[in-house]
Amino acid sequence: MLTIHPPHEELADLLVTGPFADALRVAIQVRGLSLERLQHRLKLRGAPVSVTALSYWQSGRRRPERPESLRALAQLEDVLGLPETALSRLLGPPRPRGRSRRRQTSARTPWDGSGLVLTAQHDRVEVAPCGGVLGVRSRQVMQARSADVDRWILCQETGSAQPALTAVRSCQVGRVARERTNGVLVAELVFDEPISAGDSVAIEYELIYPHPTAEHTHFRRFAERVHDYVLEIKFPAGSPPESCEQFASGPAGAESSGGTRPAPVDDGGYAHAAALDFGPGLYGMRWTAAANAAGSSTQGK
Repeated sequence: MLTIHPPHEELADLLVTGPFADALRVAIQVRGLSLERLQHRLKLRGAPVSVTALSYWQSGRRRPERPESLRALAQLEDVLGLPETALSRLLGPPRPRGRSRRRQTSARTPWDGSGLVLTAQHDRVEVAPCGGVLGVRSRQVMQARSADVDRWILCQETGSAQPALTAVRSCQVGRVARERTNGVLVAELVFDEPISAGDSVAIEYELIYPHPTAEHTHFRRFAERVHDYVLEIKFPAGSPPESCEQFASGPAGAESSGGTRPAPVDDGGYAHAAALDFGPGLYGMRWTAAANAAGSSTQGK
């Protein structure tokens, strides 16, 4: 029998009556540990669980149901100084999962992009006759490092433009934030289903700009090594650029030796660049619109 004295009598009552989420949340508060510290201690015990999952459990958005999650919960009870099964016995039957449930609760989830590693990305950029970017369609393949990972946090440098973000395949758009001063879009891309450690997911999304951007370039910053990155630029038929080149730089920002070279444009208006086992660093392409292109400037940025 667990005995808790004031001011923690609330926890004693919740461990009897539930619900599970409230009991877990108060137990964490009583123990005085952050979710990051809890995650670290669970990992040391051989029961890895993401900070996202812990946050979901204490908010009621999701409860542990899978075998690995239930094993982690048993360790969590011990870390929190609770009796065996004090929390697990409060679990009810599995909840419905899927798109409808996710749409109702996604606004309450935390901003957390941990637990995933990007293994491959393919960007296809549509360019206007003036040389500005009209839109970008991206496909990403990611592998989970921990259990119950269900979203990717997109950080996209957009300049002064405000593109519309659309989920194309295997994901939905969650919360979106825009930093107008620095021109950065941050958004949740929520997977159709959570994935377990070691599993991979492929998603596709699109950014459409309300008018062509002033920048005549597209690039990605990779915080970690990516196995496969392909960048494809589609120029309008009959409006090839005056010049086009690919470039790369390391984490410090200086362009790497041999990292800049011309990128030929084929008869269909396509240019591409590909990088294998690249990063950390920046990789992209830039171009200069033809002088006679409608509304173009003669200098790419």
